[in-house]
Amino acid sequence: PNPAPPTVSRRGALWFVGSGSLLLFVTTAGQNFDGVLRRTALLAPHGGGEPASGPGGFQINKTAAYAGIDPGETSEEAWRLVVVGRAGRTVRLGRAELLRLPLHSSALPIACVEGWSTSDQWWRGVRLRDLAALVGYEDAPPDVFVESLQRHGAFRRAALRANQVADPRSLLALFVNGEDLSPDHGYPARVIVPAAPGVLNTKWVARLTFGDL
Repeated sequence: PNPAPPTVSRRGALWFVGSGSLLLFVTTAGQNFDGVLRRTALLAPHGGGEPASGPGGFQINKTAAYAGIDPGETSEEAWRLVVVGRAGRTVRLGRAELLRLPLHSSALPIACVEGWSTSDQWWRGVRLRDLAALVGYEDAPPDVFVESLQRHGAFRRAALRANQVADPRSLLALFVNGEDLSPDHGYPARVIVPAAPGVLNTKWVARLTFGDL
C-alpha cells in the first residue's frame, strides 16, 4: 500500500536492457568471422582449440588430440580409406591413390551446432559421387554412411542423403585453402558438404559405405 519511490524509470529500464543486449551481441558476434574479429567473441565458445594463422587458421570444434586421433594411424603409410558399395564391392585407397583421381574444388563454410561459423574456405578433393561410382553406383549415387577414425563421441559417424552425395560440391576433401588439411582439420581426409551442420562434415574419415540407409 505504500510503495517505495521507483529506483529506475521505464526509459532507464529499457536503456539497461538494450545496452546489455548490445554488449552481448558485440562480445559474441565475432565467432562468425575469421581472423582478428574472431578474438572479440569474449563470451562465446570459439569451437575448441584455436588453430594457428595461415591457410588452416579458422575455427574447429575439436582438435585431433582431443578426439584421440593417433598420428600413426593418419600417416601416409598406414592410412587407407575403405569404400564399400553395391553387393559389398570394396576398394581401399591411400592418399596417393586418391590424389590420382579427378580432383575438384568447392568454396564452402562450416556452420557448427555450437553456434559459430566460418567464412567460405576453399576445399579441394574427390567428389563423393565419384567415390560412389568406384563401388558400383555409376548411375545415381545413394546415401552414404561415414565413419571416422575418432572412436568416441556422438558424431564419429554420420549419414548423408543421396541428394547430398550427388551434389557436385560435396567432397572428400584433402586440401583446404591450397594446403594439405592440418591434423585438427581432419587430415588425411574429411567430408565437406554444402548446407550441412559441421557435425556432418566428418573429419579423419576412415570408411564410406554407400547404399540405402
